[in-house]
Amino acid sequence: MTPDTAAPSVRAVLRAARPDDAAAIQAILNHYIAHSTSTFMTEPVTLESRQTFISQRDARHPLWVAELDGVTVGWAALSPHQARSAYAETAESSIYLHPHHTRCGLGTRLMMRVVAHGHEAGFHTLVAGACAEQAASIALHERAGYQRCAHFREVARKFDRWLDVIYLQRLLRPA
Repeated sequence: MTPDTAAPSVRAVLRAARPDDAAAIQAILNHYIAHSTSTFMTEPVTLESRQTFISQRDARHPLWVAELDGVTVGWAALSPHQARSAYAETAESSIYLHPHHTRCGLGTRLMMRVVAHGHEAGFHTLVAGACAEQAASIALHERAGYQRCAHFREVARKFDRWLDVIYLQRLLRPA
C-alpha cells in the first residue's frame, strides 16, 4: 500500500493542537451540536471559545488533532473530570471526528493516544460519558478497555427527547 492509497487512519498525523486548529475543532463540534446526541451542548460554540479551549490545555490535559493531507479531521482531549482537588488523578476523555472520517480507524488511533498519555501523565482513572444511543462511541471506549460503570436514565434533554447517559471508566493503575 503506497502512502497515496493508504487508509485514512494510516496516513493521518496525530499531533498537539495549535491555535490555528480552532476553526476546524469548532466546525467538527458544531456539527455534532446541531445534528447529534454525541454531545449535550445545544448551542453552537464560537471560534473564541475554541481558541480558549486550546490555550487552556496543560501538560496533563492535552488536546490532539488528527490531520489528513493538511486538514484537521478529528480531535481528542483529556480534561479534568471535576474541579475539586480530590479528583485530580482522574481525567475525562473526549474524541470527535469529522463526520466524513468516522469508522476508518482514526477514533481508535486517537483513543490509543489518550490512554497512553493517561498512563504517562500518571492518572489513576480515565472516564467518559456517552449518550446511550451512541453505540459506536460506547464500543470505541469498550474496545479500549473502558467498562460501563453507570447508566443514568433520562438525565438529558435534546431534540425534544429525554436521553440516557452511560458513563465508562478505565482504571490505569490498580488501587
